Amino acid sequence: MKKVIVFAATLFLSMSGIAEDRTGSSKGDLFSEADLDGDGRVSTEEHEVMIQEMADRGRARFNDMDVDGDGFVTREEAKKNRREKMKKRKLERQKLKHFMED
Repeated sequence: MKKVIVFAATLFLSMSGIAEDRTGSSKGDLFSEADLDGDGRVSTEEHEVMIQEMADRGRARFNDMDVDGDGFVTREEAKKNRREKMKKRKLERQKLKHFMED
């Protein structure tokens, strides 16, 4: 039972990460993400909240890449960040594969 729960949690986290990487939204639908009250319309206030959240996520990604904290991202820093993310994803896939084989 523990393995099933761990597998499900790992799969969920992996898939949510993939969805966020591809769309910029963990839900995959920017309109739904912006429509905070679910009324089928996006108000100016809801739009502003969405824009702020997107800016915050972008700032966090930038800060992750700006290893030396100088306020600039060099090509080398960006490449290193990309390689590290790819390694992390590969390791997650390997762990999942190993788990499935057990």
